[in-house]
Amino acid sequence: DGSGYPDCTDEFIQKAQEFINEGTSKNFKVCIKTPLVRLNKAKIVELALKENVPLELTWSCYESEDEACGECDSCLLRLRGFEKAGFKDKIKYKS
Repeated sequence: DGSGYPDCTDEFIQKAQEFINEGTSKNFKVCIKTPLVRLNKAKIVELALKENVPLELTWSCYESEDEACGECDSCLLRLRGFEKAGFKDKIKYKS
């Protein structure tokens, strides 16, 4: 889910791939795949839970490392994604 973050754009991914390949052996090429970037957060949550991904071990918060703040843009996107998917996020939030 790009959500407007520059590192989720096709242009950024393409340039990152070019940069990596420029500094890598000519006999080896990296191809960056981004299968989730065009899905919204709810779809990502649904897919992850279907595939038994332990989302409680993932982290989105930009403001805290021990307990998610629940207020930064990333936390809000995550919480809305879980809500729209009809699931409760299992990580701890401060608010």
